[in-house]
Amino acid sequence: MVGRPSESARSLGLALRARCEEIAADVLSRWEKRRSDPTPATERIRDDVRRFCRSGTEQIAHYLIHGETASAEQTASQATPGRAAANQSVMLSDLVKMHLYWRDVVVEVLGEEADRLDSDPGALELAVRAVRVGSDSALVRVAKVFDAHRALLQSQLEEEQNRLSHQALHDALTGLPNRVLFLERLATSIEVAARRSIHSAVLFIDIDRFKSVNDIAGHAAGDQLLIGVARRLREVLRPADTVARLGGDEFVVLCENLYDVQKEAVAIAERVCATVAEPFSSTGTELFTSASIGIAFVRPGDDPHVLVARADSAMYMAKQRGRSRWELYHPDFDERTTRRAELINGMHRAVDRGELVLHYQPVKDLASGGVVAMEALLRWAHPSLGIVAPTEFIPLAEETGLIVDIGRWVLTEAATQCAAWRAEGYERIGVAVNVSGRQLEDPGFIHDVQAVLEATGLPASALSMEITESVIVTEGSIGHEVLEDLQRIGVRLAIDDFGIGYSSLAYLTKLPVHALKVDRSFIAGLGTAQDVSIVSAMVELAHKLGLEVVAEGVETEAELEQLKVANCDEAQGFLLGRPAPLDVLRERGVLGPDRLVARSLVERAD
Repeated sequence: MVGRPSESARSLGLALRARCEEIAADVLSRWEKRRSDPTPATERIRDDVRRFCRSGTEQIAHYLIHGETASAEQTASQATPGRAAANQSVMLSDLVKMHLYWRDVVVEVLGEEADRLDSDPGALELAVRAVRVGSDSALVRVAKVFDAHRALLQSQLEEEQNRLSHQALHDALTGLPNRVLFLERLATSIEVAARRSIHSAVLFIDIDRFKSVNDIAGHAAGDQLLIGVARRLREVLRPADTVARLGGDEFVVLCENLYDVQKEAVAIAERVCATVAEPFSSTGTELFTSASIGIAFVRPGDDPHVLVARADSAMYMAKQRGRSRWELYHPDFDERTTRRAELINGMHRAVDRGELVLHYQPVKDLASGGVVAMEALLRWAHPSLGIVAPTEFIPLAEETGLIVDIGRWVLTEAATQCAAWRAEGYERIGVAVNVSGRQLEDPGFIHDVQAVLEATGLPASALSMEITESVIVTEGSIGHEVLEDLQRIGVRLAIDDFGIGYSSLAYLTKLPVHALKVDRSFIAGLGTAQDVSIVSAMVELAHKLGLEVVAEGVETEAELEQLKVANCDEAQGFLLGRPAPLDVLRERGVLGPDRLVARSLVERAD
């Protein structure tokens, strides 16, 4: 249309504009009834349809009123949200239907208004042609926009699927393959090895004392250490080797195409040990660690899970034999692994089933020869495995965290028994219990100690808690805070196994401890080949620091005499009394009337 529009065209335009909302509602109703997708349209889609109908109708009305053809076509193309429809997963066929419904409804309304206004037939023909041309042009452009954006969305979807697939099969921290992907590759390797007689090996790698790194340097430093280990493993392994992180501080490697399988696998393990042993730098601090490695060889028909378990079993043996080394899997390890699993399973019910029992060993005052305390020592009578040595099951209890519940039971039993002895007239007797690092970390530990003392009526100063010096040094500030809380309660603290390689006497000035228990390795041979000067120096310096000294593992009269000469305060060992259950203690008369009970721990604390 060029020039001023006719009065009939202007009247039609004004009438169409007045029915804009009615047209939008009619189109939306028709479209919803005839959509291909049976799912009800979202409110956002409904709003887009209304917006298009209002905008398109307004532009046709504007064209009829003002004669602006270009503006009408341009706005019609903008009114249909092809990109938005693609984003909202609207089918292109439904989008086309919506346009056609709008066109038909607008044409019907124009016909009605032309009859009502008795408009010039030319004006109606012009209006209908404008609607059809504008709608067709808009459909072409919108379809292009829709298809282009739908292709973009498909590409983005594929990228996201790839990302999620990678995330599902890789470790988030190190970027290495995870357990799922490793087992898939291992299964494939086993099949290929069987067909082509190719030799392969699995290396199970565990970072030694990784928990200490987290405790001392923090978890952020621990994460950086794991990232550093992953990077170094990639560097020292062959390009075709697969290295994965199973979780925590455990890594596993699949080495394929080995000619001399044992020689080459061992060489790879030694390279791994060497690279992990080099210091790691974290926030300006050097971290030192090592790796224990188990090696298992792939055999035709192996189950991937069983093969990893074999390598894990060999790794565990490497740890048992000193850490920072490798071990080749041997079938005998299966028995050890099975026993280990049986012990861990049994420990969950050992307390409830009454399988745990305390043996007590007397601690004697060397000046008077009387008993000053009884050390509670845990024993386990397993229903099928028999008596299990504490050196075997206590490390497992600490590893699994079961030591917290077991330690609570030990504390309760020992305190109850000591209170009973004192009620029987042995008012000067005390009791000593061992405490692990896991117990010190338990948020409820101090509350448990207070609750036991309150329930049994045992004075806090009659309870001595023995903590190995390695725990005190490696547990960090949390352990020290707990020790200070125990001191405030009044519990006596002793460092167990003192002298075997962690702390120094100068370090002890910072700790709220009352006594040192000198390790058996310093006592053995006193009076014969062993030089007494080291023990004498320990005792003298400890006394200057206000600490008492207890000698462990005294087995001969010569050792006992030398300890007296060195002015050692107390001692325990087979010579002075073997650990025994309560009934045996009563038979021996350890606390009977013919036995001297030394001055109490309470008096010493005072």
